[in-house]
Amino acid sequence: MYAEERRIASAAVHYASVLTKSVMRSIKHVSKKDSTPVTVADFAVQALLIGTLSQAFPADGFLGEESAAALRQDAVLCRQVWELVSSTEAWPGAAASQAATLTRPPGSPEEMMELIDRGGLGNGGRHGRTWVMDPIDGTATFIESGQYAVAVALIQDGKEVLGVVGCPNLALDLDHLESVPTDDEGYGFIVSAVYGDQGVLVQPVGAGELPPGQFIPSRRRSQPQDEASSIQYSHFNFVDSMSGEAYHLNKAKQLAKRLGCAPFPGTEVWSTQVRLVILALGKASCNNVQVRIPPPRVDGGEEDPEDYIWDYAGAHLILREAGGVATDLDGKEVDFGTGRRLSGNWGLVAASHSSLQGRVLGQVRAFLELEK
Repeated sequence: MYAEERRIASAAVHYASVLTKSVMRSIKHVSKKDSTPVTVADFAVQALLIGTLSQAFPADGFLGEESAAALRQDAVLCRQVWELVSSTEAWPGAAASQAATLTRPPGSPEEMMELIDRGGLGNGGRHGRTWVMDPIDGTATFIESGQYAVAVALIQDGKEVLGVVGCPNLALDLDHLESVPTDDEGYGFIVSAVYGDQGVLVQPVGAGELPPGQFIPSRRRSQPQDEASSIQYSHFNFVDSMSGEAYHLNKAKQLAKRLGCAPFPGTEVWSTQVRLVILALGKASCNNVQVRIPPPRVDGGEEDPEDYIWDYAGAHLILREAGGVATDLDGKEVDFGTGRRLSGNWGLVAASHSSLQGRVLGQVRAFLELEK
C-alpha cells in the first residue's frame, strides 16, 4: 500500500535534499551570523514539497511549519525564495533525474506563496488525508553545516501511514550512526516507512536516480526482547542536544545521572527528526534513547507547549516500523490527529527497542515522582 505516495514523496524529498545541501555549501562563503540562506531554503522547500504532492494528490490536505506572511511583507526575501525555488542550476544534471521530473516548482511568486500558505494555514485533524512536513528540521545547526532533516509524513484519519525523511548531511554508515558521521561530499540518505511494513527502506542520495536501496527489517524480528531487557541502565545512550531548551535539558541530565549514564548526551544532535532516525537505524547497539521532559502542566492541562506535529511526523513512524517505540510520559502513543499542536500528549520517551522503551518510561515515572 501507499507505493505511489512513497514514490512521489521520496522524489520530492530527494530534490529538496540536494537543493538544501547546495544552499548549505554556499553558506560557507557568507557570514554565519546571516540566517537568510536557511530562511530562504525553508520557504523554498515547503513550496516544492506542497507543489509536488498537491499535483499528484489534489484532494489531500497539507500542514507545514511555515506561512507566507513574511514573504508578503518582505519583497526582497520573497524574491530570494523565488530565485531559489525556480532555479535549476543548484542540481547539476537535474533534468535527467526522476526527482526533477516528478517535482513541481511553482510557476510564479504568487503561486509559490499560495502553496506555502496551504501548509502554513492547514490544521490536519482526525478525518481525511493530510501531508505534514518540516522543510528543514534543524535550522539552527543547518547554518553551522550540522545535521538537519527534510521530513514528510502522510496522516490518514489521524494516523501516520507513510514517513519519508531525508538526512542530507548524515553519512550512511549504519554501524556508526551514534557518532553522527557527516557526509561532506554527498547528499546523505533517505529513509522511509509505510505503516505495517515491519521494516524501513534506506536509500543513499546522489545527484542521479535514487537506487532501490536496502530494506532493513524490524528489530522485533531480528533482535530478541531479552537482549534489550538485559542492558544495564548505565549503558543507555541518550540522544539529545546541549543546545536544547533549558528546563528539558536540566531534567534529562538529572535522569541520566540518576541512571549512571555518562556522558550526557551520548550522541549530540539538534534535529528531532534526525535523533529519531538514529534511534531507528543505529546498529551498534539497541540502547539508544531520547527523553523529553517538558515543564509541569499548567492548570491540569495536558498540552506540551513546545511540541508540534511536524516535530515528530515521519521519523516517528520510521522508528516504529524499525522496531522502536515512542510514547509520551503517560505511556500514550503520539496522537497525530489533534491538529498543529500535539495537544493530546505531554513529553516524549523514545527508544530503539520496545522492551527498552518500557524500562526507560518506568525510570522516568519514578524520577518524576521523586521530583514532586
